[in-house]
Amino acid sequence: MTLKQRSAASGASIFGNHFAILNLDLMTVLIDAVKDTGAGKAFISNCSRWNDAVHQKDTRPLTIFTNLCFSTGTPELAKDAPFIRLLEGFGSFEAGSPAVEISSCFAVDEKDVVLQKTRWYAGSGNALEQILRAQHIDTVVISGLSLSGVVMSTIFRLFDLDYNIYVISDNVLELPPDQHPEMSKTMLGTLLPKMNVRVISIDEALEALERA
Repeated sequence: MTLKQRSAASGASIFGNHFAILNLDLMTVLIDAVKDTGAGKAFISNCSRWNDAVHQKDTRPLTIFTNLCFSTGTPELAKDAPFIRLLEGFGSFEAGSPAVEISSCFAVDEKDVVLQKTRWYAGSGNALEQILRAQHIDTVVISGLSLSGVVMSTIFRLFDLDYNIYVISDNVLELPPDQHPEMSKTMLGTLLPKMNVRVISIDEALEALERA
C-alpha cells in the first residue's frame, strides 16, 4: 500500500499535525539558470503548484523559504574555500541584491518566513532550528535546489535531529539540470529510502496537504 493509499484509508494526512514546509533556495539567480530547460520548466511548474496550494490553506502550515547570500565582500567565506568555488559563475550572492531574492515565480507573503543562510544547510547562520523547536514541528516537507547540495545537506542535518522528512520528488532539481536524471535515480531512488526518508510525488503531497 502506498503512502497515499494509507493516508486515504486512515482519513488522516501522512504529514501529521506538526509539519513545516521548507522551500530551499528558490532564488532568482538559480531559477534563471534553469528556467529555459525542460527539467527546469517542470520543476518551476511543480513548485509553483505546490506553493500555491500551501498558500490557499485556511490554516497554513509553517512555511519557510531560504536564500543563500553573503555580506559585501563575503566575509562569511574563507578565501579559496571549497564552498566558494561552487558559486563561481552564478554571481556574488550579495545580501539584498535582486539575484538572491525568492524568484517571482513563487508567491511569498507576510505569513511566510524567509531565512538567509551562508552554506548549503538550510539552518546555517540563521534561526531555523530554533523556529522548528518553538513551533513544535516534528515533520518537514522539502522542495528545492540543488538536489546534491542544499537538499541533501538539509536532509542529513534534520535527519540527525530526529525530524520526519518528506521529499517531493517532482520539486527537487540538480544543477546543472542535465545531471538530474542520474542524481535523482541515485539519491531519491536508492539513498533516501535506505535512510527511511519518504520520497513522494507532487500528487501525493497535495493529497496529504488537503487532509492536513
